[in-house]
Amino acid sequence: MISVARTILHVISFGLLFVHAIQTVNITKLGDDPQTINRLNGESFQQDALVTFNGFQYAVLWVPTANSSVRNAAIRRRSLPNGDWQGFVFTDYNQTDDDGHDIISLGISRGDGTIHLIWDQHDNSLNYRSSLAGVATNPSAVNFTAQLFSPLSDFLPGLESLDKNVHFINVTYPRFLRIPILEDTSADLLLEMRVGQAGQGDDWLYYYTPEKNWTLIGRYLEGVNNNAYINGLDFSTDGVLQTTWTYRDYVNTTGQDVAVEAGPNGPENNHDMDYAYSPDLGFTWHNNWGQIIGNLKVEIPIVPASAGITMFGIPKYGGILNQEAQTLDGKNRMHVLNRENTTGIEQWYHYWRSTDINWTRTPFPLSLATHSINNITRTPTVIGKRGKLVSPPGFDTLLAILPSNSPNSTGLSILSSTPEGHFQDWKILWEISSGCGWEPLFDRYRLNMEDGGDGVLSLYLINGTDVVVMDLDLQLKPMGV
Repeated sequence: MISVARTILHVISFGLLFVHAIQTVNITKLGDDPQTINRLNGESFQQDALVTFNGFQYAVLWVPTANSSVRNAAIRRRSLPNGDWQGFVFTDYNQTDDDGHDIISLGISRGDGTIHLIWDQHDNSLNYRSSLAGVATNPSAVNFTAQLFSPLSDFLPGLESLDKNVHFINVTYPRFLRIPILEDTSADLLLEMRVGQAGQGDDWLYYYTPEKNWTLIGRYLEGVNNNAYINGLDFSTDGVLQTTWTYRDYVNTTGQDVAVEAGPNGPENNHDMDYAYSPDLGFTWHNNWGQIIGNLKVEIPIVPASAGITMFGIPKYGGILNQEAQTLDGKNRMHVLNRENTTGIEQWYHYWRSTDINWTRTPFPLSLATHSINNITRTPTVIGKRGKLVSPPGFDTLLAILPSNSPNSTGLSILSSTPEGHFQDWKILWEISSGCGWEPLFDRYRLNMEDGGDGVLSLYLINGTDVVVMDLDLQLKPMGV
């Protein structure tokens, strides 16, 4: 445990602290954040930058080099709960585009202990590499260096026969997700990524089988003069894969550079809030009412005209942002965080699906702003920093991690609500007035005490020129207590 003096020092460095139930346990630095115009670390769609497995926590980040135009990828690990970070930099790849799409995503196979990385993707060929088996399952037995990892590859191992120009070109937004232990599959890691540019892309799924390789599931979201931007992917407690998304319509970009931070087709063309689920690892997809709308075994994806996918119709210029957040709670209720201006003011909104499959849509109360040092519920903007939703396993509480969108503010607030209050009883649990310079991320696996975690909420934050991990003790009341 850290000393009281060190805790006080961390609090001071992060500005005014307001605590209701949450306690700061530790704050540690991962490395320097590159001083690019657009953020390369800490983007809402980065799934994941921080992963706990087998008593160790792993983190990835871009770090600056002596050449201000070049960044290198770094990976860190530490033993939990409070070991020192150790790691290394991959010097065989130079990141040179100042483009906030170009994050690093990290996944770990439970079965064989391989670590998987994809990085620097915005409408370009795949950049994939993985470690030797056993690196994560027996971490104390290996010297954690770059020599443990394969060379970069522009395809997924095991899928050499696939046409790269169909599957592994124009890649953006790679996401890994650990597959829960299921009776009907030995696969333990899922990969999702978009192929194609904004307004014309499709989303594809793959799974990894330990000690084997990657397998194609298929194209599950097909754009038709548009593309889907998912808020995330999550498995329910019974192994059902669920996702929500918004669509962005196509804009003719002939003669323009689309592989840029903010291209000619922006969030003003986003519309609707959509939902689907798959009971069989992504091969078959159902709408909210259980009707089959996609069957990847016969190459039938979900399309914009698929029946029953739109839960809320939100018009273009309606203020909905792409890729904000979603989570499933312990009762398998889907929760989505996004924002709208459909009432005339941009507000964060909470959309949720009840156990009887009905959806509710409510704005975060503006009245909470008067109780917030960050004026938090009055700050969201059309393209402001995106937040996260967290439902800690074993606790009947939904948390919203909201970064201030006010100009020049680096404040961060954590709000909570409960099913007893129909998720409308939002209150402020914890706040800092500074220390969150970009979009907060969290370690979904460390939270889960049923899957090897210790229940601590680890936040991945950009604090000035530092990339840091802040560990929080939630001090929540377990369900039924």
